[in-house]
Amino acid sequence: MVEFSFNSPVKINPFDLSGIITEGENELGVKILSLHGLMRVVMGELSPMEDALLDRALVLTYKQKGITPDPSTQKNDPPLIEDLYKTLLGMEEETSKRLAERLEKFVKGSLAGIFNQKSNLDLKNPLTVFNIKELEAELRPIAMFIILDFIWTKIKRVVKKRILVVDEAWYMMKHPDSATFLYSIAKRARKYYLGVTTITQDVEDFLSTDYGKAIITNSSLQILLKQSPAAIDKLTQVFYLSSGEKHYLLSTGVGEGLFFAGTSHAAIQIIASPEEYQLATTKPQDAEGKRDKSFFENSSVASPDTPHTGV
Repeated sequence: MVEFSFNSPVKINPFDLSGIITEGENELGVKILSLHGLMRVVMGELSPMEDALLDRALVLTYKQKGITPDPSTQKNDPPLIEDLYKTLLGMEEETSKRLAERLEKFVKGSLAGIFNQKSNLDLKNPLTVFNIKELEAELRPIAMFIILDFIWTKIKRVVKKRILVVDEAWYMMKHPDSATFLYSIAKRARKYYLGVTTITQDVEDFLSTDYGKAIITNSSLQILLKQSPAAIDKLTQVFYLSSGEKHYLLSTGVGEGLFFAGTSHAAIQIIASPEEYQLATTKPQDAEGKRDKSFFENSSVASPDTPHTGV
């Protein structure tokens, strides 16, 4: 498990390039487009003038490290967010200085260090989990964007069969640019032998954007667990639920739901073994019980504490 927090030794530099030369694709241009999206998540809404200044600053920041659209230069050490901050300060426009001020807390303020160091993580394990629970809620969309971009860069370097699971995917739907980014990964994943699974408890937030709807409707497999009355009408429209399926999702028990594969719908019940339950449970009383080795042997509960909604 990789802990992603202020105190964690693991760092990810969002300015990293994949180093892969793809015919007809400008790797630097693709990265700068991605950084535009990240910076809008970090800074908030940008005016057309601010966006144009940011583009100039990003190009110049890479150029100062000797990195240009020429693929032979793209193996040089990439810049850091601090380099972009200095570039914006060095530009003559007053608007660029205001952009630098919006980045300052990530460079030398309260959030310094978390996104402003060279990457030191090498994904070699068969299973890697990124844990962002120690981060404040406002930082989680930023962290998820950076982590997914880092993973996507690694995936493009070595193409092989993989599965990417994005839990609490609704965080990515909070900002149009992060929603677009997640959608683009889901759309292009098949080209790189990547399977993408998104999970959310807040299905209404996930369906609040066209990109969230597109991710769901283009998924080959879908699972819906128990739903709240507030969300069921919107789900009925998106998933074309029958009246019986609608009422079933309002009354299901823990671990029960509907499984969708194409046009086929089936009711399912998820039953975990004691070992799986011990691994998956998030109930506070179970956490206490884990200290007692006999807890799960004597427990009469067979199914895990599943989230209310999985998509």
